[in-house]
Amino acid sequence: MQNTQGPQRLPLRTLKILILLGLIGTAGYLFTQINVREFIFSGVQWIKELGWKGMFFYASLYFILGVFSLPASLITISAGFLFGFFPGILVANLGSTIGAAAMFILGRFLFRGFVERQISKSDFLKNFDNLMQKRGLKIVILARLAIFMPYGLLNYAFSATNIPLRTFVMGSMLGMLPGSILYILIGTSIENLSDILELSQKQSDLANSPDQNFKFWYFAIMGVGIMAMLILLYYLGKIATLSLQNISRDEKSHSNQSQSNHPQTQDNNL
Repeated sequence: MQNTQGPQRLPLRTLKILILLGLIGTAGYLFTQINVREFIFSGVQWIKELGWKGMFFYASLYFILGVFSLPASLITISAGFLFGFFPGILVANLGSTIGAAAMFILGRFLFRGFVERQISKSDFLKNFDNLMQKRGLKIVILARLAIFMPYGLLNYAFSATNIPLRTFVMGSMLGMLPGSILYILIGTSIENLSDILELSQKQSDLANSPDQNFKFWYFAIMGVGIMAMLILLYYLGKIATLSLQNISRDEKSHSNQSQSNHPQTQDNNL
């Protein structure tokens, strides 16, 4: 069986390696040869020129930025400038979710097989992966609410777990909504598209905005993000503890079974 499976898996592994090398090479080129902010600005300008049709291409920017773990916040801000508040929230939330789902599928294709082989070697990881699947929706929502977590890396990280795609999509859509609202508010306050480039270099100035309403929502959503981060860390620690407890319970159960079987074998010998 192993001899037949090996040649069948070789083309798939070769394809994965080629895709990874292509992604790494492209990422290296983007980070060393291209100004990322100007690249984002060009993409936004292109969408603006398309008018309402640009909404259908919006998710592609999220996917491109997410694949290479580039900052996606500027794209969300741009949605507020291009489409207005309510349409911007709809477009940004759907676009970021579709982009995340596409990355999740790509990441699962590339990494899940390797992760499964590592999990099969560890009872702790096996229990941890099962618990992640059962509690996946809460974990995804918390991770998305923690707006300091990188958009692209989160998509790759969740694709390596046993969390179903449907759960990931639902959790991402709900968890990214507050952050999207904040960035859309920023976008609606921008007068010129070129201000996006200036804003990307002075994001610390957002907290000093003279608009008190915006300032309130800025600190409120940032506070939610910090709380979500703390709860997420606590929750992951709790899952790790439950995983260890499950292993300990299984080991005790196995030990009790072996002890109860041992006298029976002695009786049979007598």
